[in-house]
Amino acid sequence: MTIVIGAREARRRFADLLGRVGYGGEVAIVERSGKPMVALIPVDVYEQLVAEREARFQVLDRIRARLPEIPEEEIEKDVSQAIDSLRKEPPEEQAGTS
Repeated sequence: MTIVIGAREARRRFADLLGRVGYGGEVAIVERSGKPMVALIPVDVYEQLVAEREARFQVLDRIRARLPEIPEEEIEKDVSQAIDSLRKEPPEEQAGTS
């Protein structure tokens, strides 16, 4: 269950929130003036998110290691050419419709 609580109320009930999140496994969204500002999540959820993020970056690193070394200037030139060619096309061709 997700708890949505205002900052002032969260400050007043902080010990209760810690218990509900830390021991109960709940998630708390703390708002200020109706705008979500922070999320309190159990440590095991946080650790899982960090591990998943690290695993994704390792995949990216492996992909990058297999890519050929292309000078940055060449990449910028290719991107500029692609943008220029798209700008020259009529809008209906860019959207893939005729």
